[in-house]
Amino acid sequence: AGRARRDAWPATGLLILNYARHSFLYYWLTVLLMLTVPASAEAECPELAGQTIRWIVPNRPGGGYDAYSRLLQPFLEQSLDARVRIENRPEAGGLVGAMAIRDAKADGRTLGLVNASGLLAASLLESSSTPDPAVDFTVLGRITRNHVVMFSGRDSGFSTMEEVLAAAADRPLVVAVRDAGSVSLMVVPITAELLAVDYELVSGYVGSNARILALIRGEVDIAFGHFDSVRAQVRAGELLPLLQLTTMPGGGFQSDSPYASLPELGGPGGLAERRAALSGLDPAQARQAADDLDAVVGAGRLMVGPRRLPAELSACLQTRIGDIVMSEAFKQAAEQARLGIDYADSAAAEAEILKGRRALQRFQETIRAAIEQVRR
Repeated sequence: AGRARRDAWPATGLLILNYARHSFLYYWLTVLLMLTVPASAEAECPELAGQTIRWIVPNRPGGGYDAYSRLLQPFLEQSLDARVRIENRPEAGGLVGAMAIRDAKADGRTLGLVNASGLLAASLLESSSTPDPAVDFTVLGRITRNHVVMFSGRDSGFSTMEEVLAAAADRPLVVAVRDAGSVSLMVVPITAELLAVDYELVSGYVGSNARILALIRGEVDIAFGHFDSVRAQVRAGELLPLLQLTTMPGGGFQSDSPYASLPELGGPGGLAERRAALSGLDPAQARQAADDLDAVVGAGRLMVGPRRLPAELSACLQTRIGDIVMSEAFKQAAEQARLGIDYADSAAAEAEILKGRRALQRFQETIRAAIEQVRR
């Protein structure tokens, strides 16, 4: 079992400012690129023409959710002939933002981007008032799966999983997490169990920027996060990816990436399977558990509206968003912004949510124990 303590440094705006310095350029690049997207006379969503749409981001400015939302913003404005106003609502680990979308009037004027994995865990393990992504939203599509990776800091002394496991043989690994119910916490006890290591949780690192700073400062050994949220720090050599918890097309990295061969927790020959064999456990069961974790954590970043959007409006929004995300102009803008796209339409995204919900059942008690540690 792991331990928990609360002595995280306060989050700063350092990395957010670094992102903001580039966001202006990304915005105008996308404006130029979207001019090449042909306007369609079909599915123009006339109810929204000339209106202002609140696009709610349940995270702070500067993070991955904010970056994806601002990438979408000018394309949506052109496609819908509407103004899209981005509203960051990071309170309560993003639950306030998710609730704002769920509880909004179902008229298409409130949309947003939510974390299916975090909401799945919170709705199953926490308060019944937490939005359930399986039933409380109109899912318009998935912009990407969560490519969750374990990281260390440049000066941590860990550059490979072998070094991490060697250290874990002598002491608990110190792990930065956000708070109870967050994905950054949820993955820790499950991964630790599959790797047969002990851990100590340090909570209070709200947002990926805070966990990045914790790693850079050497306050913790490792942290978990979405790779897209830390690409800049990886390129700068400040963070070192160690292990992939979720699978992505092509392994999640381009073939010429220095991390193309980064080890995976699940799958055939994955680290979970190999650690189980060394410990005299059933490798097949370990692999299944790792694959179930992949299903839960990889459920992705969903573009959603309130439940019970009118059928015609919902279909129209799904069509427009699908056309945008699959367009060459949007893909070029995403590549320039170094944001990975793994689009799924509404039906496919909803199927993955249900798969993740079923897989989460096996981890309930393990996650509850870790949450209790943080709260004590």
